Amino acid sequence: MQTEKPKIAAFDVDGTLTFTDSFLLFLRFVSGRWFFLLNMIKLLPVFLVYGVRLISRDEAKNRILSVFLKNMPQEKYLRKCQEFAQIAYPIIARADGLSCLKSHQGIGDVVVFVSASLEDYLIPWAHSLGVKHVIATKMEVKNGKLTGKMAGANCRAQEKVNRIRAIFGDAEIVAAYGDSRGDKEMLAASHTPYYRKLVDEPAEANRIKRALYWGNLLV
Repeated sequence: MQTEKPKIAAFDVDGTLTFTDSFLLFLRFVSGRWFFLLNMIKLLPVFLVYGVRLISRDEAKNRILSVFLKNMPQEKYLRKCQEFAQIAYPIIARADGLSCLKSHQGIGDVVVFVSASLEDYLIPWAHSLGVKHVIATKMEVKNGKLTGKMAGANCRAQEKVNRIRAIFGDAEIVAAYGDSRGDKEMLAASHTPYYRKLVDEPAEANRIKRALYWGNLLV
């Protein structure tokens, strides 16, 4: 008996299911507000050389990860990921994004998170929403500690499509949702692409963002 292939609904996360970036917000959560600020100042030369295209996006991301996460014990990192998912995503999620996600689940589509963010804090949030599949950037771990580098490629652009195909083969991507250049290939590979369709955010979104980075919303 032939098994019916799944129908995939692929969702980018940052800027699509959320109204602000969760990667930097996670780094703020891990480091605290003042170490976050100091580390961002330390990284200014990296942002400069990336801005003039002297280093790749992946190299820039590895340098950021190294400053914030290198040598962190994996156990502590995973605990922080779980805590972050529980605290931050209920604040930054888009209501229309969650509604759209549930609609796809309701008709039997396989919802997949496909993100350049780190999979270890996306997985707890995804599971809380009944989403079993998370395709995202992985952290390299050696001897129980983070090396400060990604394990493999940054999950953006063509890598998003490659990773979907590696898991689901030629299953149809019936819909894809994204908001940036890094989603272009995934959108193009889908039957129905939705670019910046999900736009709902709180009226006080900017105030909430400031409170997340510089206030007490994140301990």
